[in-house]
Amino acid sequence: MESLRQKQIAALLRMLHLNEQPRAIDEQRADDESNEPIWKVLIFDRFCQDIVSTVLRVNDLRDNGVTVHMLLESQRSSIPDVPAIYFVQPKPENIKLLAADMAKDLYELYYINFASSLPRTLLEDLAVQTTASGTSHQIAQVYDQYLDFVCPEENMFSLHFPNTFEAIHNPAMTDTAMTGLIDKIVSGLFSVLLAQKVVPTICAPRGNAAEMVATRLDAKLREHVMNSKHNLFAEGDNDVVAQSRRPVLVLLDRDLDLGSMLVHSWTYQSLVHDVFDINLNQVTFDQTDDAGRKTKKSYDLNVSDAFWASNAALPFPEVAINIDEASNAFKREAEEITRMGGVSSLDEVTNLDMGASTKQLQKAITSLPELTARKTSIDMHMNIATALLNVIKERQLDVLFQLEDQLGRQTKATILEAINDPEKKDAADKLRLFVQFLLANEQLRQADIEELETALKNAGCDMAPVEYITKLRNLNKVASSVSSPSVNANGASVGSTGAGSSDLLGKFSSIGNRLTGLTDNSSIGSIFSGVRNLLPSRKQLPVTRIVEAAMGGSSTGLGIGMRSAASSVVGGNSSSAARMVEDFVHFDPKQVRRGNLAGSNGVRPGRGVQDSAAQEAIVFVVGGGNYVEYQNLVEFAQRSTPRKNIVYGSTDI
Repeated sequence: MESLRQKQIAALLRMLHLNEQPRAIDEQRADDESNEPIWKVLIFDRFCQDIVSTVLRVNDLRDNGVTVHMLLESQRSSIPDVPAIYFVQPKPENIKLLAADMAKDLYELYYINFASSLPRTLLEDLAVQTTASGTSHQIAQVYDQYLDFVCPEENMFSLHFPNTFEAIHNPAMTDTAMTGLIDKIVSGLFSVLLAQKVVPTICAPRGNAAEMVATRLDAKLREHVMNSKHNLFAEGDNDVVAQSRRPVLVLLDRDLDLGSMLVHSWTYQSLVHDVFDINLNQVTFDQTDDAGRKTKKSYDLNVSDAFWASNAALPFPEVAINIDEASNAFKREAEEITRMGGVSSLDEVTNLDMGASTKQLQKAITSLPELTARKTSIDMHMNIATALLNVIKERQLDVLFQLEDQLGRQTKATILEAINDPEKKDAADKLRLFVQFLLANEQLRQADIEELETALKNAGCDMAPVEYITKLRNLNKVASSVSSPSVNANGASVGSTGAGSSDLLGKFSSIGNRLTGLTDNSSIGSIFSGVRNLLPSRKQLPVTRIVEAAMGGSSTGLGIGMRSAASSVVGGNSSSAARMVEDFVHFDPKQVRRGNLAGSNGVRPGRGVQDSAAQEAIVFVVGGGNYVEYQNLVEFAQRSTPRKNIVYGSTDI
C-alpha cells in the first residue's frame, strides 16, 4: 500500500506535468521528432514552497521539466514563450498577485493550481481581474489540488499551523477566529483523506476542539459524498477498493497527553528534533572544528536516506554503533576498490583506463556512485551524532532522561536537587522536568510546589508556563502521560537500570572522545555495555492505547495514571482505553443518519461498515504532535497481526 507521502509526491508530479500522468506526457514526447521536454517555471507562495520542498528536491523538479522555481511575492522578470505552473493557497492577496503577473505578460500560459478548494468568490475575482487586463485567454488550467499538508515522513503529516495549542486556549480568542481555525483544520484533513481516497468513520473526545473538528468534518464529507455531482473520492483506478476501505479517524486534543510533548526522548529522530529542531526535513546547527571555530551546517533528512530511514526510531546509543559499523564497512569496500585499481583514493578510480581494467574492477567502478552517496550519508550522520553528543554532555540530557524514565520513583528532594544543580544549565530542561513531575503527582503538597517553584525562579526559568499548568491542573483539565510507578512518561517500564546516571554520562564522555575514530567493534561493545540496559522498554503511549481501542483492539486499561481533559472523558485512574473511546462522539459520513452515533445501533468504535476490527487508522492531534508519538504508533502498527496501517498527523510538529 502506498504511503501518504508517496501519494502526495505522485500528485505533485502530476501537477508538474500539467495535470496529466507523467507517463502520458512521455508517450506524447515519443511521438515528437524533437523529443524535447515541456520546460516550464514553477511559482509558489511560501506555504506551498514548504509542501514541495519537504518531498521534492531541485533535481526532482528539473527531471520533471521545471527550470526555475520562484516565490509568488518576489520580483520576477518576464520569461516569454514559457508556460508557468502556479501552486498557491486560495487567498485574495495571491489572486491579486497572480492577476498582476498576467497583466505584465510574464509568461506564455498559466497553469493555476490551488493547494485547497478555491471559493467561488475568489474564482470570480480572478475572472474579473484577468478580463479587465485582457489576459483571461492565457489561463490554460485552474485546478484544486487538495494538497495543503506537509509530509515529512511516509505516514506522518502536519497542517503546518504553528501555535494552535496557544490559540485554542487563549481566552481572548473570538468565536469567529475559532471558527476560522477549525475550518482550516477541517480543510486540511479533507485534503489528507482525499489524497488517500478514503471516507473514514470518525471519533473524538467530547467537549473540546477535537469534537468541533469531528462535527464539521463529518458534515463536509457527508455533503460531498451524498450531494456532490462530482465525487472526488470515487476518482482513480481503484474505485472499488477505495470505497471498501473504511479506516477510523481518531481526532484527539493535545490536552489529553501533555507529558509526551515535554519528555526528553532518547531516540535518534526525536533527539535531533528536540535539540536542533527538524524544520521541513532540514536540520541546522553549529559545528565546531579542532581550532574552536564554529560554522553553520545544514543537512537534509528524509526517507530516501537509507541510514536515516532505518535508524531514526532507534535509541541514540544504538545509532552511534551503527554509524561506526557503516563507516567501517565503507572503509573496507573503499580499500578493496583502491587496491584492485592500484590507486590511493576513490577520487583516482574514475581516471583509470577502463579497457585495461578487469571485469571485477569494472563492476566496482560501476558501484562508485552508490558508494560515494553512502560516504556522504555516513559523514552527515557522524557530524550530527557528534554535535548531539556535545549537547547531551553540555545539558546532561542523559541524566534528565534517566530521571524521567524513573519518574514514578522521584521525590521532591530528587527533583529539587536536579533544579538546583549548577551543571544543568538549561532552564527549559529544568522546567520540563518539573512540569512532568507536577502532572504525575496530583497529591503534591502546596508547600512542596512552592519550594520547587522558588528553585525554578532562582534557576532563571520562565514561570508563565508553570502558572498556566497549575491553573489547568487545579481545574482537573490536564491529561498527563506520566505513569503510575510501573509505567512512565516515556512509555517505558520503570525498573532496575543496573547503572547510575553518572555512570551513563561517563560512558558517553568516552564515546565522545572516540566516536569519529573507532575501528575496533569489540571496543564499541565494551563502551556501550550497561548503556543498553538503560534503554526504555517499548510501551504504548496514551495516544497509541486509545488508537488501539478505537480500531477495535484490546480493551485493557490504559494503566498510565492519566488525568482527563474533562471528567466525562476519563472516569478516574482505572478507566480503560475502550471505555474512554466508548464515551467519544462517533460519526459515519456515509450513513444517512446525521450526528453522533455513539450509543445507537450505528457505527461502533473502529468497526466501520464491517463487523471486524479496523486495519487502518488516521490519528490527528489538535494542538501539536511529535516524533515520539509517531514512532510509538509505527511500532504498534508493525507488531500487530495482521500489520496495521496507521497515519499520524497534527496541526504542527
